[in-house]
Amino acid sequence: MEVHLRGSSPCATVAAILLMTKARQLGLHLFVRLVGDPSDIAVLHGPAVLFSPVLASCGIGRDLGSGATVVVPGPPDEALNLSLSANGVDGWFRVDRNGRGAHPATQAYVRLSRDARVPARKLAKDLRRLMEVLGMSTDPAILDVLFGAPTPPLTRLSVALRAGRALSGGRGEPITRFLSGAGNTQTPVSPDFEPEAFFSDLREGKLRWLLDGLGPALRDAGEEWFEAATQLAIEDSGRDLALLHAMAEILSHLSHLPSHSILPPLSASDDAVAMAFKVGLSAVGDENPSAQLRQMFQFLGGKYEATATYAYEAPQVPPPAGAVDRWRWFCDQAEQGRKWADELWPIIIDPPQ
Repeated sequence: MEVHLRGSSPCATVAAILLMTKARQLGLHLFVRLVGDPSDIAVLHGPAVLFSPVLASCGIGRDLGSGATVVVPGPPDEALNLSLSANGVDGWFRVDRNGRGAHPATQAYVRLSRDARVPARKLAKDLRRLMEVLGMSTDPAILDVLFGAPTPPLTRLSVALRAGRALSGGRGEPITRFLSGAGNTQTPVSPDFEPEAFFSDLREGKLRWLLDGLGPALRDAGEEWFEAATQLAIEDSGRDLALLHAMAEILSHLSHLPSHSILPPLSASDDAVAMAFKVGLSAVGDENPSAQLRQMFQFLGGKYEATATYAYEAPQVPPPAGAVDRWRWFCDQAEQGRKWADELWPIIIDPPQ
């Protein structure tokens, strides 16, 4: 049996691969032909880490990934693209792999670490000590996850802890051990960073309630840290406020947790991406997942043809420009291809009379 699909997009290619794979599993002889130019593929580069059973089943990211985790290498100077959502259709953000930081708060931390002033470097050193106590790696890339992942603050913290411990190989203390469990009733700090308003609240002491959520083991150190950070922010005219705001936002949510509570459990995609974070940071190479899809299609016996009397029309969506947007588009195309293959299967195998 021979079937023609029009288009060389990731959607059409994924659908073709899935149709041929399913036919092989059932012992059927199905030959799929793509009507289009095999060289007409979107250029897509890593590095990237995501959770996608569809792409993994099509052979994408299998050299470094495991299970449904997809790890695509890329140039060493390129930021790592990550998605925490299942199938990579959303939840994308970037992590710098060269110690500079992609998120403004991480960049502020790096500036403090390299500052000529001892009090500034001590603020960064204290933060590293806390990360070590929690069993996390002190790589600035972990802070990009903690501050930049597009998930609720406590989920971001859970992902960062998982990724940081996977990177360091440590275990560390549970973070809730350092909380008072008083159950704060204050409104959490807004995720929208407004420097002037936040700076004003900081100078007037309106954020001291954040420290009420800390237990005795950390309260004194927390007060000293915030006081020193506030004084330094005043001296620098708010240069590194992004770090203070990011820390305050997370702490404001932690302070609401009751005694003996736990952080939000991770979903399968969150956990898979966090565990593969270490591999993604060091994944160096030059691969085009679009080209890998084409190779898998041809490996399974698929062929390209210039014309066909009749062909099923694949949905056509042009690729966007940005790296993150293109990865989101690619994953969405793969999902559309999976759904389209499910729709085509009964039509091909048992066509209506």
